[in-house]
Amino acid sequence: MAPPQSPSIQSFFQPETPSTQPAVAAQDEDDNGFTTTEVKAFLYSTPHAWKPRIQYDDIPIGRLAPGPRCVHLVARVVNFYDQPTSTSNLPHPARRCLSVLVRDDTGMIKVKLWYLKVDYQLRLGQLVSVWTTLISGAETSRSVSITVQNAACTIDIFPERDSSCYFMVQADEDQRTLSNTPLGYSRDKQLPGLMTLMGFVEGGHDTATAKVLLCVKSIGGRKKFTNKKGVVVDVVHVMVFDDTCEATLALHGRIAKSAADWKASYTVLLLSNPGLRSDKKPTLSINANTYADVDPCMGEAEWLRAFAHRLTTREVVHVPFPEGVFDVQAAIKADVRVLFTLAELDEYIRENPSEVFMGYLSVLVLEMNIITMQQRGRMFCTECCGVPLYANTTTTICKQCKESRALGINPRLVGTFIDETGAISSGKFIFSREAWEQLLARPAEELAKCDGQLLRYLENRILFLRLTLLFGWSEKVGRLCVCCVQTH
Repeated sequence: MAPPQSPSIQSFFQPETPSTQPAVAAQDEDDNGFTTTEVKAFLYSTPHAWKPRIQYDDIPIGRLAPGPRCVHLVARVVNFYDQPTSTSNLPHPARRCLSVLVRDDTGMIKVKLWYLKVDYQLRLGQLVSVWTTLISGAETSRSVSITVQNAACTIDIFPERDSSCYFMVQADEDQRTLSNTPLGYSRDKQLPGLMTLMGFVEGGHDTATAKVLLCVKSIGGRKKFTNKKGVVVDVVHVMVFDDTCEATLALHGRIAKSAADWKASYTVLLLSNPGLRSDKKPTLSINANTYADVDPCMGEAEWLRAFAHRLTTREVVHVPFPEGVFDVQAAIKADVRVLFTLAELDEYIRENPSEVFMGYLSVLVLEMNIITMQQRGRMFCTECCGVPLYANTTTTICKQCKESRALGINPRLVGTFIDETGAISSGKFIFSREAWEQLLARPAEELAKCDGQLLRYLENRILFLRLTLLFGWSEKVGRLCVCCVQTH
């Protein structure tokens, strides 16, 4: 039997197993000491795992100054487009450059976003965060658009190459209130350059600061067409309107995808310096000179959204007077009584829509429809089972439920009211029972018993009569409520 062998140094090491991979990774062609895997990991690293490694200062755009500084911005996208660049200007290995114009409540800045693999899916109105280490001065070239000239500085970043900068689209959970107040807006005065759509089409587009506030009416399907350069791009036509007229908004290229997030009769757009092409119907466009605010935080936007909602809502034929909302006796005996014109009242309600207040109006009755409504059998009205009910009596039977219903005086007995500054169309006032008796000089029951001759006399007596109306406004009601009527 052979004696046992003494342990050797080799027995303390495990035998190496052959590997299917080469022991040494291949180096790149320049032989600079880095492997091909290391080079690709640096050049093509995914930006989604990015985390800030240094301290960035949160600074509003209006306080930025050119120079090196680690800055973090939170702003809204108001315009973006593919910037044409030559091959010599591309930083290696960038493929394209996306010009993004962003703004907060203090200013505007242009972000030149270079990219290779990441396809940034931007939308107008999105809330974005930008991290950078260098702020450049504003572009001063003659070819630079008017909108970019309004930007105080420029940011040039390539997140896929430079790990110290980054561009991220945030989840908008603040109901579009953060960084969404238009530049130059104040509750005390109108936004500079703001005009109606009709005023813009009829010559206002020639001004450098033209702005129009529009509501989306309908959104067309996405189509493709070939532009002058032979490139196939997307186009979406959006119908927009305000209280004066309507137009078509054409969205081309990348920006066309923004319309997917908009809602008809709800989304409000504030367009500054939009393009205009007037054929049979005006067509607006968003170009490099335009910036667009989506659902801006301003009183005019809320008014336009409410106006659009009223257009899509079936109008109730008879709105009962709200009880317990207005203190009529206190308003009559008040030491200070405010007399509004229709223009002043419209402006005040737009600025303070949620305020409940009372005041006086001095108006002229321009139209009366008592005889017309009596001949049509519509002097009194109400609603039951979702169906309007009309009659020349104060009660009637609903044909749906067969129940007896009390009717109120049809508000369209009185037509248009005017004063020196404006007009209110028929049926927009809500008269109280006392106001009707003061205007017609009789209660509703006696009005139903009047013959045609007496009704014609009553109509001629009220026509072109100067009236003083004690009214009340409440946002919950949404209409002017007439509490008392005084004749002159």
